[in-house]
Amino acid sequence: MSERRANLLNEVRKFVGPLFPEAEKWTWHTISEVMLARLEGSRRALKGTTFENTVRTVIRAVIAKHQVSLKVGDSQVKIGDETYDVQIIGKTHTILVPVKTRETMGGGHANLFTRDIHKAISVAQENGYECIPVVIAESWGGKLDSLSCKHVIYLPINPNQTEKVEAMLYDAVNGIADTLKELEK
Repeated sequence: MSERRANLLNEVRKFVGPLFPEAEKWTWHTISEVMLARLEGSRRALKGTTFENTVRTVIRAVIAKHQVSLKVGDSQVKIGDETYDVQIIGKTHTILVPVKTRETMGGGHANLFTRDIHKAISVAQENGYECIPVVIAESWGGKLDSLSCKHVIYLPINPNQTEKVEAMLYDAVNGIADTLKELEK
């Protein structure tokens, strides 16, 4: 048992060693903080992928309902350092859809969240794309009218309420069906 613990500790040291080169920084509290942060990042990444798939599925359902000849991309697209989770591809142009979720709205991360939405819109527009962000955040303090795009899908709900999110998202995407139909031309 102690050999397994020693092996685990050595692996952890290799993993976090570049972050903590000084031996006196090697306390269990420091190691656990780094490991928890990494695990939290992995949890959020998995959850983000789930939302991306949900948005793709809902957009496809609305497109099918309105019998619009559009394609929804199966993967993310990257422009510069900005990633767009969903792309809706028409005959003459494409709409990029960043999916942004936020469980809480406190501290400095709230400003980063809003800044990320603004940046996603501006990078898309600078590269000739329309952008329709999907924002799922129960208490987002951002001002929708400050976003420089025609449409924003904002669901004021905690993203952990998956079933409600999907129903609200369907209604919201259905509400921009005319915009989707314009892509067909």
